[in-house]
Amino acid sequence: MIEYRNHPDSNLVEISVTGKVTEADFDQVMTQLKGDLEQHGQLRILEEIQSFEGIDPIALWKDVRFGLAHVNDFTHAAVVADAKWVRTFAEAINSVLSAEVKAFERSQIEAARQWLAGGFVA
Repeated sequence: MIEYRNHPDSNLVEISVTGKVTEADFDQVMTQLKGDLEQHGQLRILEEIQSFEGIDPIALWKDVRFGLAHVNDFTHAAVVADAKWVRTFAEAINSVLSAEVKAFERSQIEAARQWLAGGFVA
C-alpha cells in the first residue's frame, strides 16, 4: 500500500509505503505525481518506508520507466526507513541522480522534512 500526501502550497510531496506495492497503488501515485509536477515543475519528495514486502513486477517496471522519464523533475529526495539496506541504497543512488538524496532513520522523519523544506540538517 502507498499513501500519498501533497502540500498544495509547496512542491513537497510525501509517500509512505507499507507492505506490498501493487500496480494499482503505483498507478494512483503516478497520477498524483504527474498532477503535482504540472503544478510545480519540480518536486521535493519524502519517501517513508514503514514496511516493505515487495513490489509487483509490473509496478516495478512502471516505476523504472517513470523514474527515467522524470529523473530531472525532482530536486531533493529524503528516504526515511529503519531498514539499513534501504538507507544504504538511497545513499548509493545519490551519486548517480541529479536530485540530492539523503537517508534518514524513521525516528528522524521531522529532520527529513526540515531538510526538504530548506533547513539543511546535517
